[in-house]
Amino acid sequence: MIRFVPQHLARFSPWIKASALAESSFQLNMKIFIALCLVAVAFASEDALAEVLKSPKATLQLYSDYKAKEHIQYLNAEDRMRFRIFRKNAEFVAAANSVEDTAVFGLNFFSSMTEGEKNQYLGLNATGHLPNSDVMAVSAGYQGPAEKLWVNEGAVTMVKNQGSCGSCWTFGAVGGLETRYQQQSGKLRKFSEQEYLDCVYEGRKDGCKGGWPSDSYTYSKKNGGRLAADADYPYRGRDGSCQGGSKPDAMIASKISGYSDVRSGEFANIQALASGALSVAFEVTNYFQQYRGGIIRDNTCRGRPNHAVTSVGYTAKYVLVKNSWGATWGDNGFVKFGRGHGGCGLFDYSSFPTLSSTGKSDRNPSDPATKYTPSDDDGPAPRPDPQCVDKATNCTKDYCR
Repeated sequence: MIRFVPQHLARFSPWIKASALAESSFQLNMKIFIALCLVAVAFASEDALAEVLKSPKATLQLYSDYKAKEHIQYLNAEDRMRFRIFRKNAEFVAAANSVEDTAVFGLNFFSSMTEGEKNQYLGLNATGHLPNSDVMAVSAGYQGPAEKLWVNEGAVTMVKNQGSCGSCWTFGAVGGLETRYQQQSGKLRKFSEQEYLDCVYEGRKDGCKGGWPSDSYTYSKKNGGRLAADADYPYRGRDGSCQGGSKPDAMIASKISGYSDVRSGEFANIQALASGALSVAFEVTNYFQQYRGGIIRDNTCRGRPNHAVTSVGYTAKYVLVKNSWGATWGDNGFVKFGRGHGGCGLFDYSSFPTLSSTGKSDRNPSDPATKYTPSDDDGPAPRPDPQCVDKATNCTKDYCR
């Protein structure tokens, strides 16, 4: 809920000031109450944010509400530093929305972070890795489905949050496994990122400092094709001692026998994505961090991947990607990358695990699938209806001081 002091309401609703002299105190308060609610609704547009940023006091109020929403507190000097970062990001969001016509950007938990803090939410270590080449042949005359969205088939688990541990590579790897195991076993399984985090680089480096997704598949292959379920080996957000040998193996119907790289380029990625999710890598920019919805086509990339995610489907207009920053980021934790665009390297480092059947049936219940359903439009995320009535309990005249 965005709140403003009365002297700034005139900018948004001039009629309040004009009628104030003729209105009773009660009527004036009611007018202000309505205006506050309408301003809060209108705030979703970039025009309203730009207007707020013209007023130092309104910007401070915006910052105060942001901290309350994100449940964060800063003290004295740090708070002033954080405010400067926040204001810079708010200006960035307003500017980005003023020129972008297919994606929407917004304030989120990244908006008061330093660059060092933001980098902790990445974790892809691309050292020694080059873009894939012709490592996977493309079938001549391939005719795949025009659209394949694994989220619509109950084959994608719910979005999780890696937190400030640079473990994105484990989430990309696990995401690349789940639909393929579901296709072979008939059961959707939420596998353990924590096993990969603890075990893949044990004794060599801290997995929260970064890694490479296909190293996870190599670890599983070397250990009998195994991987625990998240229920048995839950995510803790820090690298600990490997417990893979003491946790039940959830790879019941199939084992991980290795992995396949996907030939670089959009066509090969779409071909591979038609048969299951892919572990993919790309370059995160400020635009991506502040993404809120719609189809993103980022042209500010510098050419080096720094984040691993999971491609979970495609349409003629976009490739759908599941991120690991929680469901409050982006489009309920997902993002749409525009087709016919480089996607900041999205099609250059893809891979998926190869599975071999064990001949056994996985009789355990499936884990919950995400309830997210992507919208059909190719434009910005829906704007709030300006005619809607704000039902927030804290939208009261008490804020008019």
